[in-house]
Amino acid sequence: MNKLVKASIAGAAGIALLLGGAGTFALWNDSVGSVSASINTGDLDIELDGTAAWTDASATTTGNVTTFDPATQKIVPGDVVKYTQKVRVNTVGKNIKAQLSYTAGSIVIPTLVQPNVTVGLTAANVTGGTVVAVSGTPNTYTVTPTAQGTPVVFDVVITVTFNSLTANQTNTNVTDAVKLTNAAFTLTQVRP
Repeated sequence: MNKLVKASIAGAAGIALLLGGAGTFALWNDSVGSVSASINTGDLDIELDGTAAWTDASATTTGNVTTFDPATQKIVPGDVVKYTQKVRVNTVGKNIKAQLSYTAGSIVIPTLVQPNVTVGLTAANVTGGTVVAVSGTPNTYTVTPTAQGTPVVFDVVITVTFNSLTANQTNTNVTDAVKLTNAAFTLTQVRP
């Protein structure tokens, strides 16, 4: 084969290879980064604030409320004693709100005195938000901060009432104790 034919074939093959690769050239493209941001999680935390106080809130002829010492004093029918503990609820998050209650079973009422002793939870003296009783759910409160990141501080009051109409001492084991030593509070997030 002559040199001219060989050169023509080689040239044609080179052009074919170049044309075959033409599809690999990209059209224009560009990119830009988004605004730098991180999404962080919030927080829901409960802690005791200060020292608890016991008071005897029983109705008396003078109407005085006095201190109560559960280690040395005992209640009788008609008595009402209160345990007050300041609580701080820390909330961080846009749509955060929570429900507070006392942990079921953490306050032990012996079977024999259950019909005559009641235990209730209330909240008072609130700063930094609102604490509202949940309708139809006893001893449960909704805690809502005034502003994101603002702690809600309030007094939790556990009230123990010994029914004044309790009769027949022999049917009640008066040595049984209502145990508040393990009383615990539960804080659960709820959607607004």
